[in-house]
Amino acid sequence: MTSTTGQSNAETIERARRVTAAEDYDIGTRFPSVFVSAQGSWMTDVEGKRILDVTAASGALLLGNQHPRVVEAVSNAVRNHGAVFASTLSPQRIELAERLVERYPAGEKAVFCKTGSEATTTAIRLARAYTGRDLILTSGYHGWHDWQLSYLNMGFDPRTRVANFGYNETALRRFLEEFGSDIAGVIVTPEPAWLDTDYYSNLSSICAEFGVLFIIDEVITALRWGAKGLNGTGGVRADMITVSKGLSNGHALSAVLGRREVIDAYDKAGIAGTYTREVPPMAAALAVLDEIEDGAVHEQCEKMGKLLKDGMRDVLASVGIPAFVTGPNMMFDVVVESESLSWDIYRAAYDFGAYFEDSGTHMVTAAYGEAEVEHALTAFEKGAKQVASKLELAPGDLPDARKLAFPLEAFGGSLKDSEGVLQRIEDTVERIAKRDKDQGNALDPACG
Repeated sequence: MTSTTGQSNAETIERARRVTAAEDYDIGTRFPSVFVSAQGSWMTDVEGKRILDVTAASGALLLGNQHPRVVEAVSNAVRNHGAVFASTLSPQRIELAERLVERYPAGEKAVFCKTGSEATTTAIRLARAYTGRDLILTSGYHGWHDWQLSYLNMGFDPRTRVANFGYNETALRRFLEEFGSDIAGVIVTPEPAWLDTDYYSNLSSICAEFGVLFIIDEVITALRWGAKGLNGTGGVRADMITVSKGLSNGHALSAVLGRREVIDAYDKAGIAGTYTREVPPMAAALAVLDEIEDGAVHEQCEKMGKLLKDGMRDVLASVGIPAFVTGPNMMFDVVVESESLSWDIYRAAYDFGAYFEDSGTHMVTAAYGEAEVEHALTAFEKGAKQVASKLELAPGDLPDARKLAFPLEAFGGSLKDSEGVLQRIEDTVERIAKRDKDQGNALDPACG
């Protein structure tokens, strides 16, 4: 077994740099710890330092690490059932599908993947296979696969036949009016800190008006926009949704739920995968669903998330850093005047024992109690004071221009119909119109 005993974080990171770590993704955008264990929301690094996770492992954890019910379910699955079978079907998969389609209004059937990126790619392949159309309209981040790498820029990529409408309703309606009969589906990632349920209900209605599938990428929000996501708690109609983070409390699993006839395009879409049949993650997901059934988990997360959100707002006001704190209690955003200032604050807070998401989106788990919130706020206050002491700060609220710039930088949100945005819409319409239709038709319509 590989050991890091006696090594510092810096030494272990250097070791990783030589053989595995990406300079930006693994090192440059992370705080300098290598963690060896975690319990609840507390992590321990190679130097023995305990640091509080304020990211919920980028949203992957709902209950916290080493939750007894999940540990027992996974251990039991491995010990008494096995890891993976020759057949794609298992009792665990069937039961999990039954419970998910009962839980979410969009669900009539469910299929499973391992990651959020895989689930969203599966969804667009299903849409193309079911409709026989090639164009996809999108807004927001749906993972790292090729078809959506341009998620920050409104426009059209002829190679992937994907057009980004930037959460702009004018753009969506314009694209649907011009190309509706060629559009297989519209997929959007909810941004609950910026756009409310009425906005998404309107998108759903527009898609229904044009007879186009509406897909909600609820990889993060399915268990954090309330207990049942935008589709369930928010009541927004969808033809398909994706679910992942929190579903199996950190184990690799995602699901695509949708209308029966759309999911039944699974064979035509050519979707497959050996590890989609793995049993322990499904056992973990069933344990999570059992644990959250009575509502106590979400009640605790909402309560602790609100304490943290309100406390961070108060800290920033007290130290004189203009900020905008917004969003639901279980996944809220903290926006300051620049990305670099955000990084500096959270980097300083890390030195005081709290690991915040430097992008400014913060998430708690059910393992949070008042002691965890107090620790997070103490570390955040010390870090913010340290940073503020070196700045010349202008008093007052965060400028509206920054509030508009943040969604554009963070998730490609062109939320206002400015002259530049309207021109971009027309440029995109022209690019879509000039696409090589034979290329799209020549390819398998399921191709993602």
